[in-house]
Amino acid sequence: MELGYIDLHIHSNFSDGKESVKSIIDTALSNNTRVISLTEHYNISSYNLAKNIAGNRLEVIPGIEIGSSLSSYGISKKHVCHFTAYFINRKIYYILDKYEVFRKKSIDKIIRKLNQNGISLTSGQVYREVKKESIGRYDIAYMLFKKGYAVSPAHAYSKYLDIGSVAYVEREKMSPIELINTIIECGGVPVLAHPKSLKFNLTDMDNFIKMLKESGLCGVEVYNPHNSAEKRDELLDLCLKYDLIPTVGSDFHSHKDNIQIGIGIDENLKISDYSIITRLKEKKHIIDINNKNKNG
Repeated sequence: MELGYIDLHIHSNFSDGKESVKSIIDTALSNNTRVISLTEHYNISSYNLAKNIAGNRLEVIPGIEIGSSLSSYGISKKHVCHFTAYFINRKIYYILDKYEVFRKKSIDKIIRKLNQNGISLTSGQVYREVKKESIGRYDIAYMLFKKGYAVSPAHAYSKYLDIGSVAYVEREKMSPIELINTIIECGGVPVLAHPKSLKFNLTDMDNFIKMLKESGLCGVEVYNPHNSAEKRDELLDLCLKYDLIPTVGSDFHSHKDNIQIGIGIDENLKISDYSIITRLKEKKHIIDINNKNKNG
């Protein structure tokens, strides 16, 4: 296969992205991206379709993105800690079923809070507009924008749905350690996604990653378009220190955003180091062997 860029963090309209799987595959190819993972939030429904569309034109790695709660560390007011997990098996549905119950409860609570604050919106309106079986906060933000309550979906999210806002609801989630352990039990390779969103200083990030590594963390999303060169260097140093894989992901959601698949923002991604993929596959092999030995 021709050497090209790698992008292991992409969202389609199977979760909170706005583009079809075919559009994503076509764009990846036109951007010289040859290894991708569609890491939908809490579902793996787009994987088989992506594999069928891609054929032998590019490599599609199974992946998913799942959030965890930091409340047990006394920092619940900070951002949720997200992980991407690669090469998971069907046992992942254990997590997804559990999280789906949590998600539905939180969506109902959000709608009620919005109604209590004078906003006319129902979950049925959101489902009909976005035409998806499963809706999330961004879908609600999009509807608030469509109904004129905000100037953009991002504005709606920060005004009504983010931490500290009138309709914020903290969804039940596993702790980071619980989630890492469960991902590994499901044959997956856990990677810390967009660590910048945690807003930790370097010392806190070091301590946090050290703890996650001891629990089985395999990688950190170092190459993310929102990371400065300085932030990348800091994260690369931590990966070297704790023998973690530095992964690459654009966190692409829409062609209307300024992030491009495989390329990033103003071409600040463009990573083609296939050893990243090789190391992830090696970790997958080790995890499978350990799980087999543990389960007899």
